[in-house]
Amino acid sequence: MDVLNRDQIDAFWRDGYLLLEDAVPPEKLAALSCEFDNWVDQSRSHSRAFGTTLDGRPRFDLEPGHTAEAPTLRRISSPTEISDTYLDVMRSSIAVDAVAQLIGPNVTLNHSKVNSKLPGSGTEVRFHQDFLFEPHTNDDMITVLYFIDEVTMQNGPLEVLPGSHRGPLYEHWHDGVFTGSVAGVVV
Repeated sequence: MDVLNRDQIDAFWRDGYLLLEDAVPPEKLAALSCEFDNWVDQSRSHSRAFGTTLDGRPRFDLEPGHTAEAPTLRRISSPTEISDTYLDVMRSSIAVDAVAQLIGPNVTLNHSKVNSKLPGSGTEVRFHQDFLFEPHTNDDMITVLYFIDEVTMQNGPLEVLPGSHRGPLYEHWHDGVFTGSVAGVVV
């Protein structure tokens, strides 16, 4: 089903991103938020990463300083493996139709994760290019982000650089270490 108009398609290819407001109905956002809150509560009884994904990685990643009183659940890897709620949104959101409209109908979910910025947490995601985290020989891949909560300047907004998808790809290795970000002189 076509969900994008010509202006949105052109903007995506020009800028490299597209904002689809209300892509997830409010009741599904509430269900996602509730599920996340349950995971935060579960994390209170742990002091380090816990749980295991199907491929053996830790599922729940905690920030340094995480405590039961002040939980800082940083990331949940592959929530679609353990949550029908998250899997349903990944399958049924209009974002799926938008992706198919942009790159064709054979869409595959490569992976899923929840990145969290809980109040008082210290995680900072520095400027990076997603492609370097998932290198492929073809470039017909799209990252879809769902914002569960309202994004404000106070809670760590996402910033994008229009047109940066056209290159160049910047090094994310610095002094022999993969830092997951470009050098400060680039931005």
